[in-house]
Amino acid sequence: MKIDRMGLIGIILIVLGIVIYTTSPLDQIIMMLTWPLLSGSSEGKAVLLLVLMGSMLLLNTFIVHSGFLVPWEKRISNYSPDGKRFLKWTLFIILFTYLAGLIIEFIIRAKYGVSPLTIFVSLNPTPTTTSPIHSHVFKAVLGHLADMWGGLIPSHIHTGSSLYQQVVPWAYLILITLPLAYLGGLFSIDRQRDVFKVILVFALSIALISMIDGGIFSQPAMIGLAGLFILYFIREPFQTRQLILPIILILLLVLSGLGLELAGNNSSYHEVNVINQTQPADLSGYQVLSMKKHQNITIVRIKTHNSDKNTLESLFATYHNKAEGFFMSWNFFSYF
Repeated sequence: MKIDRMGLIGIILIVLGIVIYTTSPLDQIIMMLTWPLLSGSSEGKAVLLLVLMGSMLLLNTFIVHSGFLVPWEKRISNYSPDGKRFLKWTLFIILFTYLAGLIIEFIIRAKYGVSPLTIFVSLNPTPTTTSPIHSHVFKAVLGHLADMWGGLIPSHIHTGSSLYQQVVPWAYLILITLPLAYLGGLFSIDRQRDVFKVILVFALSIALISMIDGGIFSQPAMIGLAGLFILYFIREPFQTRQLILPIILILLLVLSGLGLELAGNNSSYHEVNVINQTQPADLSGYQVLSMKKHQNITIVRIKTHNSDKNTLESLFATYHNKAEGFFMSWNFFSYF
């Protein structure tokens, strides 16, 4: 089989991902480079980005240059000569998954009768956060499966599997939509020029990662969708006005995310809804405004001048091994 330039680039990316996965010298450099793209990059997401991009470029080469796959390649090309049809279905699958993730987030909160616009933290065995703004519901399923296989994921990479009991069975959807989106993206790059192939697999890989980790309002989703929308709507000959619709769509998503952030904002205090608390917690380090109990939920209101990140990390320690988890309202302005 002939390996063209794109296939060679794919092999290099996969090998680089394997090197990062199996060694540590490049970890910090790669995470620093991918931080702006992956929004809180970790070694796992950086490896995933490289492997996804590399595998799509390599498989595309395999499809195009393998003789026994010629009939399939012709069918793909006949159905969508420019790849736009496959890209349209890929976008639909990705957006459907994002929407399903939001619904699962709201189902979790409805189950406990708390505000839909809160951060949920599952504490056992390790703390995992999720919210409509940055969702980890699908990551929990894949992380749980990875943990079951044992040794597949290094111990320092957080799998989010402690959320698993809260998101099943709905989050198993990712086991269907993730492969479908991958295949749709793979078929959409058929017969594209090399520069468009690289841009497309990059945007698609970022979007696939955000399906697992982040959700529709995360930074990776915005970057990935921006690239996919632009590639879908532009035509030859290129005209600047073709960028208007994709820009409007991304702006609508950004404004929707900002609207949710502001709608859920509480700058006066944090309301913490602790579920299934089994032991008293030491709250002496907090300015407690009120505390009451309703069935299996302890509702605590605390005032703090710390950022939400620091407050969450403090509450991790406070309720570790003392509760199943908790919901916390957010203060959007605490990050400024």
